[in-house]
Amino acid sequence: MNWLKSVLWVTLWLTAMVFSAQVSAQLLKQSPMQHAAKPQTRVLLINPSTKTDPFWHQVQTFAQYAARDLNIQLNVIYGDAHREYQQQNLRLYLKRDAAPDYAILINYPGGNGETMRILEAAKVPFITLEQTLSVNERAALGEPGSSFKYWLYEISHDNRDAGYQLAQSLIAMARKRGIARPDVLAIGGHYGAETDHRVQGLNDYLGAQQIALQQLVHAQWQSERAAQQTAQLLRRYPYAKVIWSASDGMAMGAAQAAVLAGRSINRNVFIGGFDWLPEALERIETQQLSASVGGHFLMAAWALVVIYDHERLAEPQLLERHIRFKLAIADETNVAQIKPLVDPSNWLHVDFKDFSRSEHKELESYPFAVQSLLEHYFNSDFSR
Repeated sequence: MNWLKSVLWVTLWLTAMVFSAQVSAQLLKQSPMQHAAKPQTRVLLINPSTKTDPFWHQVQTFAQYAARDLNIQLNVIYGDAHREYQQQNLRLYLKRDAAPDYAILINYPGGNGETMRILEAAKVPFITLEQTLSVNERAALGEPGSSFKYWLYEISHDNRDAGYQLAQSLIAMARKRGIARPDVLAIGGHYGAETDHRVQGLNDYLGAQQIALQQLVHAQWQSERAAQQTAQLLRRYPYAKVIWSASDGMAMGAAQAAVLAGRSINRNVFIGGFDWLPEALERIETQQLSASVGGHFLMAAWALVVIYDHERLAEPQLLERHIRFKLAIADETNVAQIKPLVDPSNWLHVDFKDFSRSEHKELESYPFAVQSLLEHYFNSDFSR
């Protein structure tokens, strides 16, 4: 009987092995890639600032949320707020690590596109954020896909319209206080297209209202410098009622100087900036700042959505090379509704694939406008 049991066990074992081999062969025949995970697209975000910069930390955080949804491996290097450091750190990264599939960057004005040249030489496709190049640099470097083969897209917000919105909001607040034609001061960032476009929007509105801009200074995006310049400007122009600033950081520095000079925010001086920094929104809510224009903290996340589509669309060349979106104003009337938008925890229910044109073929353009986000995900309408 023992020999019969042994024969039976051997027969069963051989049958199981044959069956297993047949199943494995059939699975491989069906699709050898069905059981392999799709490799992640590797993207390098070149953060132009430092790890502690509040605005760029915000940009990076939301890019990481988008990368999670889009199956993208996102790596980050820093430019340490200087174009030469940015170029040096990029060269070191490309020498030390495998070249990424794509890169996202913002150009420093005056850098003559050197960061783009480094990526072009390494054959890394890239997307630029904002329009920061000077007029002369832009003329020399061309448009995406022209002088630089690997320059795929440019994603920017409408800085001119945003500068207009901020001026309109601040002057409307002054007029509610009975100041019909307030004297206006302005604080820009670096010399370059980003500041220029925002100031153009300011001048558009002032021209339409026949209000003169008393003086424009540049604080290089530095809060402390803006505070020092504001103190000097208020001594020179004691009747100034509106201080328009190209960033929240500089606006908060200006507000600090104005208070030290005996001014009261939203009573006899009205100050606003750009970026929707959480601290700035808190100050708007507590009457320590007047207004802020924002929504561009999502621009790197939008770049990842475009990369996702570029990888998946059969004809990615049909995507527009220049992708622009509009920002929105936050002031005392709506800041409580806007604050949830800049809180990353509130985006856990948002899937960035919802903004993809490869996932949603019915989209004829990207739904990146801030107003659209507010209406569809945060149930708020802030259109003026």
